[in-house]
Amino acid sequence: MRRRLENESGIALVMAVGILAFLMVTGSAVVFYAGSNARSAEYSADDAKALNLAEAGENYARAALWNAADPTSPTTFSGGPLTLESGTVSYSGSYDSTTKLWTLTGTGAYTNPTGGTAPVSRTASSQVLVSTTGGLHPAWGYLFADTTSCTTLSNNLTIDAPIYVRGDLCMENSALVTGDIVQVRGNVQIKGTASIGLSGTPVPVVRVGGGCRYPWSGSYVTPCTSSQRVYRSIFYNTVPDLEKPVLELDHWYANANLGPASDPCATLQFDTDSTLNRSNPTQYLLTTTAYTCQTADGLGKLNYTPGTPGTLEIEGVVFFDGPVRLNSNREVVYTGGGTIYASDVITIENHVSLCGVAACDGTWNPDENLLAFVSGAVADDGFVIENNTTFQGAIYVHTDFSQDNSVIVCGPVIAQELEISNNTDNCFVPFSNGVPGLPGSSTPTVTLLNVPDSFTTD
Repeated sequence: MRRRLENESGIALVMAVGILAFLMVTGSAVVFYAGSNARSAEYSADDAKALNLAEAGENYARAALWNAADPTSPTTFSGGPLTLESGTVSYSGSYDSTTKLWTLTGTGAYTNPTGGTAPVSRTASSQVLVSTTGGLHPAWGYLFADTTSCTTLSNNLTIDAPIYVRGDLCMENSALVTGDIVQVRGNVQIKGTASIGLSGTPVPVVRVGGGCRYPWSGSYVTPCTSSQRVYRSIFYNTVPDLEKPVLELDHWYANANLGPASDPCATLQFDTDSTLNRSNPTQYLLTTTAYTCQTADGLGKLNYTPGTPGTLEIEGVVFFDGPVRLNSNREVVYTGGGTIYASDVITIENHVSLCGVAACDGTWNPDENLLAFVSGAVADDGFVIENNTTFQGAIYVHTDFSQDNSVIVCGPVIAQELEISNNTDNCFVPFSNGVPGLPGSSTPTVTLLNVPDSFTTD
């Protein structure tokens, strides 16, 4: 029995089997980890390839934006998939019109080395700012009076718009100015209950080159304060020297889309001869019958359909060598963007509603629909808006602008003199894009700027 227990002849086999098993496990682990590391390295390499493809896609999006006809258009775009270096590339761009930022995104996909059905996918994105310079003369940011005399605001009126006066400003009765900025290169004199701003709601910025007085007597005082009924947050005694834009009647007489040199419309008469002389008879634009005046290329358009409301389509520059009147008792919504020139007086008659939106309210966006009127009259009142009328748009007058009882004008007015009184209201909706023919405007320059530190990857 003892000899049997001391016999070790079989232990070698057991040890051999154990060692062999250990070596098999170790070898398998080595093979597994070697394969795993290889796959990991391959996945890492393919992930880098996918990222390179994503960056290529972002560059495709950038090229598409830089070659866009209008980079300020809010339309989004996309492209791909494109096959590139054994992978695929897709790209897109989206625009935020409020911040004027484009977000450009590229997506790259590469075959998954682990055998999965989903490819290795990466994205890259960056932002581009749309910067627009030039385009509009600064006078289009105001009710602008280009006079050396006193611009008088009287009776029950409210001007909720920026105002710029090259001469003096005289306010009386219950006239009220509440715009964001008031700039007067001369003096300001106020009497009655008239005021610039209110004690509880001051005007943010007031600039007066001379001084202020209340009432219309005594010495002018600077800075202007509530003692002169000027309620403001900030006061400056320096005023920038803005000039009225130049009126180019001769140019637009010869180059208007619809006018004496191009007359594809039998309904309206643009001129009776070939000379700029204000000889054309009065043209009534809001008649009881529809008319269509349009160039073949569509760049010039003045189409009218009566109704409640009626519609007026405007594109390009329209020029009449004589007076223009807009018939009374009309409700009209206009669409498009353009300028109507008259070498003589423009009159909007009583009880007219001519707006860029049907409600004639703050939903109007002048960068989408904007109608401008330009009067080249030499008469004292070159542009007259009669009683109980509402207009949304822009107005330029070579001479004086007259706004009668219960009239609402929402938009800039540039004139030699502003004659505004009696239960009227002036509001202002800023716009950044001019329309063809707007005096002093030029083609805006659009620049695309890469936003620093905006490049990201997933």
